[in-house]
Amino acid sequence: MDKEREMITTNEAAEVLKVKPSTIHKYVKQGELKPVYEDNWHIDNTKLFYKEDVEELKKKKGKPGITTGEASKLLGLHTATIFQYIQQGLLVAEKKLYKGREFYFITPEELERFKSFYEEQKRNEGKDFYYKDTNYAWYQEFLSPEGKDSNFLLLNKELQPYLQTQNGEQIPYEEIAKAGYKPVKKIQDIGYKTQKGFAKFEFTECHEFYKAMGVLYSNLGPKNIKVFLNKENKITVEVKPILIKEDIPANIFSILEESIIEGDISRRLEGVYIDSDLEVLAIAIPSKLKKKIREDAAKSKITIEELVISILKEKYRQL
Repeated sequence: MDKEREMITTNEAAEVLKVKPSTIHKYVKQGELKPVYEDNWHIDNTKLFYKEDVEELKKKKGKPGITTGEASKLLGLHTATIFQYIQQGLLVAEKKLYKGREFYFITPEELERFKSFYEEQKRNEGKDFYYKDTNYAWYQEFLSPEGKDSNFLLLNKELQPYLQTQNGEQIPYEEIAKAGYKPVKKIQDIGYKTQKGFAKFEFTECHEFYKAMGVLYSNLGPKNIKVFLNKENKITVEVKPILIKEDIPANIFSILEESIIEGDISRRLEGVYIDSDLEVLAIAIPSKLKKKIREDAAKSKITIEELVISILKEKYRQL
């Protein structure tokens, strides 16, 4: 025994490790924690442990990060929304084994970084990919006053839109119309499509991508498209199932085909068909549970279906 080393009781060890005293006894039996004395009890019907041994065990037993549930409370978001950010690559999380199960864990530094990013997004709330007042959208193609195309609405590092012209000029968003630039195709106000699910694409910015967005905008309208900025300069685009009845150039079809990560795209006699990969799972649930799901979906600004799918994906992470 080293008398100079600080010793603590079973109850004190339990407080350090934030467990019950019975768990301390289990650690001793499993050989994970060694008492100062080998006999069962010392004084006051308790074991004694070196505090530094308990602290060392605490490091080994500690969670490897912040869980999605804890992150949702810290950020004031639903767990399903946190999981969506992870899927989109906006929030970095790593799967790790903890207490015999796999969980997503987020480092404190990453959560702090994301918090700053999310707060910035909240400040820009309403600045979605589509600007209703002008009928402009991110990556939309414009014609110059001389009738030349390949001028595109892009975003700077502060997520502010500007027009990148073919000759290298950058025109502020507010000056686009004054400078004589007009959309190649007007974005149509198409009603919400009732088909289930979305097909998901992940693009890297390039000329073909901008052209592909033009095809999607003109056939689906903004109500049936979602656009997310991703990490590593990736853009995630989700679209409702649709049969595009137009002749899509081979290079544009190729980038759509190469970039789809969920769903399916194929050429048909009538055109190009884009479909989600959803299949119907019919279940009956208690009315109180349905009400709760509806409330949570409304808070997260997503549909009931999207919320349930995200919860199931969280449960079955390997899919």
